[in-house]
Amino acid sequence: SPSPSFGTTIFEEQGYVSAGGTTLSHCGYVDLLLKKKLAEQSKPISLDENLASVACRIVLPNKTTISVSSSHLAPFKHGAGTRLRQCQFLKESLRQESDDMILLGDYNMRQSEDTAIENILGIDAWKAAGSNYRSKFTWDSIVNEYHEDGFSFRARFDRCYVGGGNIHV
Repeated sequence: SPSPSFGTTIFEEQGYVSAGGTTLSHCGYVDLLLKKKLAEQSKPISLDENLASVACRIVLPNKTTISVSSSHLAPFKHGAGTRLRQCQFLKESLRQESDDMILLGDYNMRQSEDTAIENILGIDAWKAAGSNYRSKFTWDSIVNEYHEDGFSFRARFDRCYVGGGNIHV
């Protein structure tokens, strides 16, 4: 998000509110939006202030507790080791509140990192839902000419992982 109020301003009409946010070192602001009723049943989870992530514990109407996070992990190809450590920390932090968790956001990952991150975080929701090739790339600078220097590539930076016995894709 470009600002702390951006997500709530854009999605408030659909019933979403911010459950918390944090600044990033390399790009904008991270926000965790929840439906208002879920946000009322949430409690923030404390994370390392150097991690561009926000998380909360939610008690669902059926009394199931889940941990949810929104993250913007380290950028660039050379950030793979840092992203791996960030994912380990996220999982450990969320697991202190619940074994059932949803971790999502801009993970800046390359396909070569899939197995290592899945071993830490659990099920890749996009893969579990059927891996539709048309929806694979969340960054496509071949179609969206973002880079003026002509450097074009495709990647699935945005991810959603689920773990625990009560979460199913």
